[in-house]
Amino acid sequence: MEFTRDVEKWHHKHRVVLYDYGRIALGCFLLFKGVQFLFNIVALEQILLESRLYNIATYLSYAIAAIHIVGGIMIMVGWHTRIACAVQIPIVMCAVLFFSPTHDLFSIYSPFAVALYTLFFLTFYFVGGSGYYSFDHKTLETRHYFKKKKKHRLSTDNHTHTPLANNL
Repeated sequence: MEFTRDVEKWHHKHRVVLYDYGRIALGCFLLFKGVQFLFNIVALEQILLESRLYNIATYLSYAIAAIHIVGGIMIMVGWHTRIACAVQIPIVMCAVLFFSPTHDLFSIYSPFAVALYTLFFLTFYFVGGSGYYSFDHKTLETRHYFKKKKKHRLSTDNHTHTPLANNL
């Protein structure tokens, strides 16, 4: 856990914009795949039926599409990025296991290769966090600002409002 905090501190200190662009691109890709699954739900159900998940194939297909849409939006804006990645990783890991690597493994647009790349980037952003230009960072800055303001107000209130007994 300390490693992830060190990585997050480094990101906030150096403000690597390319890291945030990658996070946004990953979120857009997952959102796109979720919408694509939603519009072509029969194909996703067929893949799940081939994996012998007969009883829950329909439920899983809608759940996968919804998780990709919601998780993609969360990753895109940087809101609870680690949680969104943690939910996405098992789904994409199953996609890596379902697709056979014999189908054009070295092709750029191979379903296996795309699932493998997505799994790599989800793991990367799970460890690295949301980055500097994210909703999480802005809320963290706001919390620190109000905490400092409250401390300052409490310290000035203690000095100005001393009881009469202390002045005697």
